[in-house]
Amino acid sequence: MFNFDLVERNKNLIVNIGIVVIALFIAWHLHNSANNQINNLVQQQESELEKNKVAQDIAALEQKSEKYKNTFVKKDLAEIMDILTGITKNTQVRILSVKPVAEEATENYRISSFLITLKATNFHALAEFISRVESYKDIYLINEVGISSTAVQPSGPGDNTDLAVTLKINTVYY
Repeated sequence: MFNFDLVERNKNLIVNIGIVVIALFIAWHLHNSANNQINNLVQQQESELEKNKVAQDIAALEQKSEKYKNTFVKKDLAEIMDILTGITKNTQVRILSVKPVAEEATENYRISSFLITLKATNFHALAEFISRVESYKDIYLINEVGISSTAVQPSGPGDNTDLAVTLKINTVYY
């Protein structure tokens, strides 16, 4: 039946084959567990990289919001007058008066308003002034405009009329 003599002669070979099979089995399990660990580490790395990207995006947005907050600071009346006077230097507009109006508070920001009375030589000068005010680097929004005509000289062929203008200008700040 079973040939013990054959086993006795090849016992070293059988033991060696058994050891090799066991070693291969252990190596296969170690290889699989190492691959699983590597896959977990790669997933963790990808997750951390995504978190870092989100954190960098948040930091960039915070920096931008801080820059905007620095832009939207409350200016006092003298500073606004200096800005508006600078704008009128190269136009045919003269500022007669500036009067602060009540502030409006919203949930995220405040609106400060000023009522400005000025004289303009013509509509083109007024339009140029308004364009310069609204395109200034700080935010100034013109909400209301009132225009009336005033005769500078008596009626005649060479009439020269100035425009009396009232503007309500708003500025936004935090």
